Amino acid sequence: MRWLPIALIAVAASGHSYHSSIAQLDYISAKKTAEVMLFLHTEDLERAFHARLGPNANFDDPAQAEKFVAAYLKIHFLIRGKQGELLRPQWVGMEVKVHFLTVYLELPLQDGWSGLTLQNRILLDVPGQTNSVQLKRNGHPLRELQFTSTNGLLRQPL
Repeated sequence: MRWLPIALIAVAASGHSYHSSIAQLDYISAKKTAEVMLFLHTEDLERAFHARLGPNANFDDPAQAEKFVAAYLKIHFLIRGKQGELLRPQWVGMEVKVHFLTVYLELPLQDGWSGLTLQNRILLDVPGQTNSVQLKRNGHPLRELQFTSTNGLLRQPL
């Protein structure tokens, strides 16, 4: 978790020449729930928003923005169960800042990450986009996954 603020500050200070998203998936065993936080560049996501809904679409209307982001994630951030079935995280909320957007989701899970897969295609149509996913259990890092335009269509085991 220590690297996250440094990474976000570095990207913001760089003039946004680096395109990335960062996700944290933390399985809380006492609650049998995965808490998901996604950190996205507002500017990049707003381009996708405009492409789908037109030039007047923006994040100034919170209800419209949440509806778009929720629909976008249902297509581009896919968690599948042991049998390949699509698992749908529950929407908790979203915060929009000047440069970054944070999405909060929860996913009930009985057995933690075992047997699950993730496909993270968020903004992979943006040249140079990289999606990092930090997998945790009870706040303790387990491993990190990387999704790029070359492997983003693949499902990676969690």
